[in-house]
Amino acid sequence: MMETVLKVKVDEFLAHKIGDIVKRGAFKSEDEFLKSAVEDMVRRWEILELNTKMDKFAERIAKKHPESVSETVLKAREEEDEIL
Repeated sequence: MMETVLKVKVDEFLAHKIGDIVKRGAFKSEDEFLKSAVEDMVRRWEILELNTKMDKFAERIAKKHPESVSETVLKAREEEDEIL
């Protein structure tokens, strides 16, 4: 896979924190740390977008079927009781 170089500027405090994490051996280099951080952020945004889509879908379904799950189950049981 081709790689693209992105520039990033961070303040000294954050640079120091990243350096400490690398020195403790969690990552081989600052580049590796930053790649991992970017991948994590991309995943977070994808999850956020998916959650938003799921919430909108749930709202649409709730408008079409306003009864709660409990109400639907009780209604189904009542219908079964009538049949039996």
